[in-house]
Amino acid sequence: MKNPLNKSLKKEFTDNLARYLALALVMIVMIATVSGFFSVAYSVNNLLKQNQDECLVEDGQFTVLKPLTKEVIKEIEKEPVKLYENFYSKQKIKNSATLRIYQDRENINLVTVYQGKLPKKHQEIALDRLFAIKNGYKINDQIKVNGIKLTIVGYLSLPDYSSLIKDNSDLMMDPIHFGVAIVDESDFALLKENNINYTYSYKSNDDLSSKENYDQLNQIRDIVVDSGCSLTGMMTQEMNQAISFLPNDMGGDIPMMNMLFYIILVILAFIFVVISQAIIEDQATAIGTLLANGYTKQELIHHYLTLVMIIVFVSGLVGNVIGYTIMPSFFSNMYYNSYCLPPLQLKFIPSVFVNTTVIPFLVILIVNYLMLWHKLNISPLKFLRQDLHENKKSHYIHLKQTSFIKRYRQRVILQNKGSYLVLMIGIIFASFLLTFGFCITPSIERYLENMENSIKTNYQYLLKVPVEAAGEKITYTLLQTYFAAGEIDLDVSFYGLDDNSIYYADIDLPKEKDQIIISYDFAKKVGLEKGDKVTFTNQYTEQEYQLKVFDIYNSRTNISVYMSRESLNNLLEEDLNYYNSYLSDQKLNIDKKYLSTMITRTDMLKIGDQMTETFSQMIPIMSGIAIVIYLVVMYILTKLVLDRNTNYMSFLKVIGYNSQEIAKIYLKATALVVVFSLLISLPICKYGLEILFIQAMMRFAGYIEIYIPTYLYVMIFTVGLITYFVVNWLLNKQIQRIDLGKSLKETE
Repeated sequence: MKNPLNKSLKKEFTDNLARYLALALVMIVMIATVSGFFSVAYSVNNLLKQNQDECLVEDGQFTVLKPLTKEVIKEIEKEPVKLYENFYSKQKIKNSATLRIYQDRENINLVTVYQGKLPKKHQEIALDRLFAIKNGYKINDQIKVNGIKLTIVGYLSLPDYSSLIKDNSDLMMDPIHFGVAIVDESDFALLKENNINYTYSYKSNDDLSSKENYDQLNQIRDIVVDSGCSLTGMMTQEMNQAISFLPNDMGGDIPMMNMLFYIILVILAFIFVVISQAIIEDQATAIGTLLANGYTKQELIHHYLTLVMIIVFVSGLVGNVIGYTIMPSFFSNMYYNSYCLPPLQLKFIPSVFVNTTVIPFLVILIVNYLMLWHKLNISPLKFLRQDLHENKKSHYIHLKQTSFIKRYRQRVILQNKGSYLVLMIGIIFASFLLTFGFCITPSIERYLENMENSIKTNYQYLLKVPVEAAGEKITYTLLQTYFAAGEIDLDVSFYGLDDNSIYYADIDLPKEKDQIIISYDFAKKVGLEKGDKVTFTNQYTEQEYQLKVFDIYNSRTNISVYMSRESLNNLLEEDLNYYNSYLSDQKLNIDKKYLSTMITRTDMLKIGDQMTETFSQMIPIMSGIAIVIYLVVMYILTKLVLDRNTNYMSFLKVIGYNSQEIAKIYLKATALVVVFSLLISLPICKYGLEILFIQAMMRFAGYIEIYIPTYLYVMIFTVGLITYFVVNWLLNKQIQRIDLGKSLKETE
């Protein structure tokens, strides 16, 4: 039997055009954003894996003070590994940038040319693409390195430097002040005479798990140490931040975007439900007539699902088209402005299409089907009587004796509490997105301010071997502790200080050898308190140490531990007077051949530039989506309240109320809900963002606390109100157009 309601599909769409177009707009924006992000993220992830395989990325590396002998290399290669020289020269260029220069690789960590060519002759150099762009270097420009003028002939990417992280303990990449480059053999021979690092990379003959690779590296370490060579550094591929930072970063981005997507999807599903409910109530008499004449509930459900599913399907297709054509350029820029990658070839990812089109279709289908099944489970007689609230007791609420307008406004809120509840949820979520976007910059600025206040010296020198200088001697090392929440081994900086330390005079060092003072950031990130015991591991020796937290030091520089130099030296089984680092406010005269790293106050603060650039790219996305949600949710649900009360508003006009007075009743009722929703959203957003920020920063080497200054609360509240005023202006026009005699025409 043909359903006559099908003839009304066009009319239903036309009558609810504004609602459906607004919902379609949100869905298109949401799906375009998510599909664009996921297509780029998964394509970058695939590119990264492919590049690492094709370019034979190392399984690990180690650094020694002098080159290994042939005998030691031969002994190492008795293990199922192949060893390769990966020596580099560390050079300072203009703007205090550090350039790590290699000669072309032929067997491991193979170079990919992004643009131009590799150096093939004397006085040519190829720079990492990102470093070159950030510093304004163009192909055919000249760069002066160690007194030698070199012509830039190409941009490149190195698989072992997808993130330009100079030292493995660095919190962030810094492509402005650190880069890598390739020169030909003759130029490298000249450069290596000055500041050469003897780093060896290895590639296993077998596919190894992370644990097996770590064991392999330890076997290599034992051979190197037994040969009498001094080992100054070692790390597996998984430990190497320059290789693993990007995969770990993406591992946090994708779940966060998924979570936001599904929250928006659920809100949209319920808005569709509210609209469908309103249509059923409007057509109650027709539905009752059809049911009384033999039409089944399934036929009616199919009818009311048709229009919704068409809108969802079309929105999904349009959103995916935009997501794969327009949005990728934006999201690829987010990655390529922060990371060093070969050219991206965007691929169609079936799982992304399922996630952005199939799943939303199914979610909205199921939610609306369940609502329709419940809503239509009423006798035809009740539909004819327009009594659609089956088995619900009447609740009478006595309203206080105030003015008629105030009592009527209260009645509007109570009669439309379902719509207003969805409105509240939408406003809270939109405020959440807006707050997230706005608070990134002040949170980073607060972190950097705290960092600057916590930096004790202008210079810290890390030595390859102890040498005499004028600074304050300390012992510095990195130990690891397992961070269960992030499922990572967290690098922890250990500072061995003297009791008479000039720079850390405010620390009361513990007397017990197994006691430590930990930084505030370390305590907050891992969730440690005074008296807790923490297990640390030396990655070079695999030795474990269980230490007790004596106190928490208000330091925001990094994840760090402080103890007496004597206790730390004892822990490391070094001589009690051993030291490997200097603290100083003045630059020290230390021969480069003894120097491992020099860290300056400026270097520490430079990471803020990159952090701000990386995170701030999310601000327009979050803010844009939030404002669209504000507009759509407020408009649709407020308009729905007006549509449901059109007859009442017409009656009010009949008895003498003008459009302004009617708007004052209905729109001010909504205004009260909006204001209340904005107010309660502020503490909810703060609490929710604290949880979200912890998750987002889980794999970040430091700890950034969420910071929402007062002016941001005012700004978010203001944006919400302005959005409502826009909606208010639009709906005022609707109230003015209400027919004076509509209530009389429909009076039975």
